[in-house]
Amino acid sequence: MSFVVQKKDEKRYALLAFKGGVTISELEESRRALKDIALASNGYRKIIVDMQEASLAASTLDIHQFFASNKVEPPTACLIAVVVNPNNWADALFAENVARNHGICLRVFRNDFHARAWLGISDSH
Repeated sequence: MSFVVQKKDEKRYALLAFKGGVTISELEESRRALKDIALASNGYRKIIVDMQEASLAASTLDIHQFFASNKVEPPTACLIAVVVNPNNWADALFAENVARNHGICLRVFRNDFHARAWLGISDSH
C-alpha cells in the first residue's frame, strides 16, 4: 500500500498521503478508507490529498472512470484539496476538470499552504 490515511481531530479533516507510483486500484482503496473516516467521524468533510511525492500510474481513461464512479464515495459534501508535485500539474488539472464535471468539489494545488487556505484550515490553533 502506497498511502496513509489519518484523521486530524484538532482541525477536523482527513489527510491522505501517497508515495511512489499510485495505481487506480490504490485510489479506489484510499477512497473507501476516506469514506469510512467521513462516516465514522461525524462530519469530517475536508480532505487533503498529498501527492507531492507520488506519481499517478494511470491513463486518462482510468482517471475519468475513477471520478465517474465517485458519486457516493466520499460523501458529496466533501471538499477535497489535492497537493501535487509541479511536474504532474497537467495531469492534476485534467483530474480536477473531470472531478468537477462529475459534481465533486476538488481542487489541485502546487503547495500545502494554498490547499489549507482553500479548505479553511489554518496552521494556528
